[in-house]
Amino acid sequence: MANSKNEAASLREILSYEPSGELVVSMYLLVDGLRATKKDYLTTLNSMIAGSREELESNPNLEKAQKKKLLNVMEDIKKYVNDSFRPYSTKTLLIYASGSGLWKVLRLPLIMKSKIIIDPKPHTQSMRTVLQNYKRYGVLLVDREKAQIYSIYLGEIREYLAAFISDVPPKVNLRRQAVLREKKLLGRVEEKLHQFFKLVNNRTLELFREGKFDYLILAGRKEILPNFANYLHGSLQSRYIGSIEAEPDSNKSLIQEKAQKIIDKFETGHKNELIDKLLDEYNPNRLGVAGIEAVTGALLIEQIKILIYDRQFIKEGYICNGCRYLTTSDKTSCPYCGGKLAFYNDIVDEIVEDALSQGCEIVDIEGNERLREAGNIGAVLRYKL
Repeated sequence: MANSKNEAASLREILSYEPSGELVVSMYLLVDGLRATKKDYLTTLNSMIAGSREELESNPNLEKAQKKKLLNVMEDIKKYVNDSFRPYSTKTLLIYASGSGLWKVLRLPLIMKSKIIIDPKPHTQSMRTVLQNYKRYGVLLVDREKAQIYSIYLGEIREYLAAFISDVPPKVNLRRQAVLREKKLLGRVEEKLHQFFKLVNNRTLELFREGKFDYLILAGRKEILPNFANYLHGSLQSRYIGSIEAEPDSNKSLIQEKAQKIIDKFETGHKNELIDKLLDEYNPNRLGVAGIEAVTGALLIEQIKILIYDRQFIKEGYICNGCRYLTTSDKTSCPYCGGKLAFYNDIVDEIVEDALSQGCEIVDIEGNERLREAGNIGAVLRYKL
């Protein structure tokens, strides 16, 4: 993301948007390099715009001027994606735009289904559900003289949560003091440091309880961190996932880079543990399923609590245009409603989308051998089969 502060502000604005009477175009476009080249996602976008144009032109409830505005908005979206957009680490591009000047671009590092929706307000249901699944990480940079706390969310430093300045002297020269005065001075310095560390710990605990972050990373000089770690409240210790060496004035990008390594290791370990539990405990006890057929079956009866899949997994399949029945088998018609089944090159995106709409937690991972052997996809269920 080019500017995380601007993007965070855009996200807040979209989530709190109040209808103004103007229709809003909400575009979700899958641009993940593992799944789509630029030619692929431009083709998808052109197809979506063509479909939306037909619906607009045949809509008797819209005035000609409204239709023209919306068509112009979609042309602006097409021009932006074609001429200005660069995916980098983006997996899904979101654009919210209207004829009255609304234009918000969001880049998400997660996979979502491509679609265009035109409504009186931005379409945010899928995004809200996805965002609820992602954790916030607090990075506390602490030294003898100052401390500051950042929030990392969706791979970016999103928020500067708090800062503290201490009056503890950075260095005390004891050789120039009489012995007694040395001891008194050292005692005062250590007491001030003690009070400063307590203050930082207490405020960090408040931020955690306010929901500003879910897990904590400590940053600082290696001679400071073990001492400060002893001050952490029990609630913070249970959420502490690691530390990084950093100077008080280290660049934010360097802090983010080092913190991301801790986050990636923690999240991968957590996901691997969940997969082991799925295959060793949940699945044998009928509280879990593995494989595409079992997952689609559980999804159809809204039984999934946590969906787990390899982010490189792609599977051909069929989806009913009427009731959203999913299958990997070629059937002449939907066995539930008799509707026509449409062929999809990849139904994994559709599975994820349906799981999101059902309020499921989504866990994506790459390179877990046990999950691959079990069919690349699995789920923890809401109740026993």
